[in-house]
Amino acid sequence: MITKENQIMLNLLGSSLHSRKSEPVESDSWQIILKEMVAQTVFALPSEYVNLEKINHTEKTKYIQMTAKNIQTYHILMSEQQKLLDVLDNANIPSVILKGSSAAVNYPEPAYRCMGDIDIIVKPDEFEKAFHIMCSAGYSTVESVEKYHRHIVFNTDKGIHIELHNYFSTSRNKKQNTFLDQCIYNGIDRREVTELSGYKIAVLPVLENGLVLLGHINQHIGGGLGLRQIIDWMFYVEKYLSDDFWNTAFVEYVEKTGMKTLAIAVTAMCRKYLSFESDSTWCNGADESLCDELMEYILTHGNFGRKNSTLSTTITVLRWFRNPIYGFKELQKTGCRTWKTLDKHKWLTPLAWLYQIFRLINHGIKRGVTLSTAKESKKQELSETELLQKLGVTRL
Repeated sequence: MITKENQIMLNLLGSSLHSRKSEPVESDSWQIILKEMVAQTVFALPSEYVNLEKINHTEKTKYIQMTAKNIQTYHILMSEQQKLLDVLDNANIPSVILKGSSAAVNYPEPAYRCMGDIDIIVKPDEFEKAFHIMCSAGYSTVESVEKYHRHIVFNTDKGIHIELHNYFSTSRNKKQNTFLDQCIYNGIDRREVTELSGYKIAVLPVLENGLVLLGHINQHIGGGLGLRQIIDWMFYVEKYLSDDFWNTAFVEYVEKTGMKTLAIAVTAMCRKYLSFESDSTWCNGADESLCDELMEYILTHGNFGRKNSTLSTTITVLRWFRNPIYGFKELQKTGCRTWKTLDKHKWLTPLAWLYQIFRLINHGIKRGVTLSTAKESKKQELSETELLQKLGVTRL
């Protein structure tokens, strides 16, 4: 059920994102709306158009300061990103930015998009070289190149996290993963280097960038999807995804990656809830009830599931074990990544799954997971899995 405050927030975002002034926000609703926008990681987006004439001075000042801090973080991150691109370019390692600024490039005001880290990808045969080049350039990491396969996390001296990706896709359909990742690798050869807010940015070509933005939604829909990813997609569609582009190119790729129904449903949802207007007809005929279910899911979870992290984690584990073999593999993979003892005692590796079980139990106890919350999680998992099936996503 979408609450009154959530509907006001969605109307506010829809108006602001399309450069329209909003109706004055009532004082008793503002704190609830702001809290939700923070949970969805979109709080800065309506700052130019939100009407706060009914809000007291203290609350206005707090919001202005939050927005100013977001802009400051954006410029720090963009500066660090340009340095990183230069480091890799100087080593003759082609790379592109995933998500983040490669999504913000489509926004009317890119600095208002919240960004917490830098995601960058290189081709697999350049991954180890890029790792060592970044270490030599002073980027710090507690991980080794042998331990992580999808990405390695670095830190800059400014406190910015960098994820150096070896590959992008994470669904359970290996054929779809391989196809999408190969599209990205091919796109690196045709990357476009442009400017955003005065900073250099290397991005994938239009089609491949759109697949990544849709793929980002696909990745997080199983554990907590936020409005930020939805709005990234909306601005991409608004700028590029005409009927002609959809019919002559894009639809073939979303069919091969299993994301066609998802693309149509998300776009139709933006029309209904975020004032998205388009002459394109490719998303006409979407199931309206499915759009409603998806929006309710988003508002329930928040970005990366931050509104109910205990339930989200439990649901993720329950979904793993719909297929026991897959669940065991995930336990083993996660245990190998998190069990520090393996750094010195490799012979314990076959027991990583057991370590991860105890680790999950311990975390559950600390987070207050009880028998009743486990039952609630199971019920919610069944409902959400049904939603994922309707959307056709491959995260089951």
